[in-house]
Amino acid sequence: MFKIEMDKPEEFKSAVDALGNLIDEGTFSIRKEGLGLHALDPSQIAMVIFSMPSGAFSAFEVDGPQSVGLNLDNLGKILSRGKGGKLSLFDDENRVVVQFESGNSKKSFKVPIIELAAGVEREPKVEHDAHIVMSASALKDAVRDIALVSSHITFEAKGKKLRMVATGDSADAEIEYEHGDDGCIKRMEVKSPVKATFPVQYLEDMVKGASDTSDVEIGLRTNAPIKLKYDVGNARFLYYLAPRIDLE
Repeated sequence: MFKIEMDKPEEFKSAVDALGNLIDEGTFSIRKEGLGLHALDPSQIAMVIFSMPSGAFSAFEVDGPQSVGLNLDNLGKILSRGKGGKLSLFDDENRVVVQFESGNSKKSFKVPIIELAAGVEREPKVEHDAHIVMSASALKDAVRDIALVSSHITFEAKGKKLRMVATGDSADAEIEYEHGDDGCIKRMEVKSPVKATFPVQYLEDMVKGASDTSDVEIGLRTNAPIKLKYDVGNARFLYYLAPRIDLE
């Protein structure tokens, strides 16, 4: 048994939308510490690790650890029907009740709990050589620019510079940021030069949930998974994406 309440459900709605950008279904882990979710995308080249502490909720009750599988698209659509007021989530046999209360009105939806196959979802052990904190708006703009010419983006980090480049059939693109005063790169530490290539669409889906006013932490290593981390309110998102390795 569990029951979760939020006075401002918009934060949870934003978190579910961010998850739904990458995966269609997921299994939430409900513990006394809060909510969690580890999942691979259907192609199994991208991973998302989500956490939201119990303190982010106005009430958080759980009778022992539980795992609840849900369709994130359905859940997101239902959460969009909340017009302020209090949000409650609790289990009812094989369903999760999503309930909105505002003044004297109350409405409830019952979402089926689904059984999802358990997979190996351990966080990759990667010692990244470049650690960058970048404004989310700058990263989103760069990825969108690259998407105009290619389906893949190459990150290069050396010294105080971060380059994103791509070669397409009709055009090439190169975007360069330097750690300085313009606010795009907030922090940058490069132990050794790195270069790695990733699919643009996945990166777009990963950063879509970040607020334009927030920062994204980036971890890079040559021909190794990229790591992206950012917060949505009290929720934390950590993404990994496998690189494309070209055999020369």
